[in-house]
Amino acid sequence: MKQFFAVFEYELGTYLKKRPFQIVTLLLMVLIAVGMTLPRFLASGEENTVTGLEEEQIAVMASQDMGMTSEQLSQLLNQSMGAMEGEEVFQPYSGTKEELMQAVEDNTYTSGLVFDSLLQYTRIAGTVGLYDQFSSVLQEVLLQTYRAQAMAQNGMSQEQVQQVLSAQVEETLEQTEAGKNQANSYLFTYVLIMLLYMAIIFYGQMVASSVATEKSSRAMELLITSARPTSLMFGKVFGAGCAGLLQFVLVLGTAYGAYQINEPYYTGAMSIMKTLFNLPVETLLYAILCFVMGFFIYAFIFAALASLVSRLEDLSNVITPATMLFVVVFIIVMVALNSGEVDTPLMIACSYIPLTSPMAMFVRITMGNVAGWEIAVSVALMAAGAVALGYLGAAIYRIGVLMYGKPPKLSGLVSMLKNRQK
Repeated sequence: MKQFFAVFEYELGTYLKKRPFQIVTLLLMVLIAVGMTLPRFLASGEENTVTGLEEEQIAVMASQDMGMTSEQLSQLLNQSMGAMEGEEVFQPYSGTKEELMQAVEDNTYTSGLVFDSLLQYTRIAGTVGLYDQFSSVLQEVLLQTYRAQAMAQNGMSQEQVQQVLSAQVEETLEQTEAGKNQANSYLFTYVLIMLLYMAIIFYGQMVASSVATEKSSRAMELLITSARPTSLMFGKVFGAGCAGLLQFVLVLGTAYGAYQINEPYYTGAMSIMKTLFNLPVETLLYAILCFVMGFFIYAFIFAALASLVSRLEDLSNVITPATMLFVVVFIIVMVALNSGEVDTPLMIACSYIPLTSPMAMFVRITMGNVAGWEIAVSVALMAAGAVALGYLGAAIYRIGVLMYGKPPKLSGLVSMLKNRQK
């Protein structure tokens, strides 16, 4: 254990002292903080664009076949759209459509509406904002007005018309204890899976690069004579894992802190972020557990493969099979996530294979039906797989230390491991 802690302390200190590591961490924290603060400065502009009424001057033209004048239609729209008393957002216009087009171009009016009937109109506008919902709101108002007129013409009283139009359907959702609302879980599951994928790829390759650098500088030959391979392997991986986890905590902690400060400004389309930052605590704990297990499993593989190369230039070729395996796992999980079919036989099988379970089981926990014993078995298999890969990686590490030249093929590596055990 003394050797393990010595290697762990050295590796962790090395990562934390590296200037690129510090710069990347600080840069990510600043970018996240700035990005999460932007809604504070965009909120007022977005709010005006959504309502579509504030400081608007909208010209209204009614055709001769509508049965109402432009003045009557303007008054109806002002009442229906909730314009303030004394405020005439909708104003009657008596010119031609071409003249109205020019008036909007000259900013005399912010926009214009030319009606052929309550169910058919032309909107004349300049730039339409990204969050503009004026057309959808207006169409709903016109549809309600048309229905009210049709019902009144068929002999219904005003009270009956209002009763019919104000009727709403109420739904009460009651789910079973094991049931999941996939619509509510999709966003944070998607984001956490993407973070898990990027973290394992990035930090796994970081471990591989560290091992390959030591190998190319012949420093590994000195290390292997002063410490056991298992202590070196586990110490290096745990050191890199703690550095990566610390970086993740700082970046995500900055995001959460910035969100809490600016939470009142997350309105409109940005309110979807509330779902992401209000995820259940148990989901966050499962995400951390899957991140840790997934990192150790693939970090041991990357470190073992990296010990087989003599030059840093050969590293990418050696770790490509492991990287491609992880990419395939990621694609399988993302297909299941996007389809909503997360409890298929393939996903269930992937939930118990250590190389695939960190992602597959997490998706099933958040969006599928998983019993407690299934989670326990999956976690136990992940832990056993990580330990087994750690000792296997240490054995490969011991062989690869003194191996220079072209990396061996898989069959040759298996033969070396068998000969070593004899």
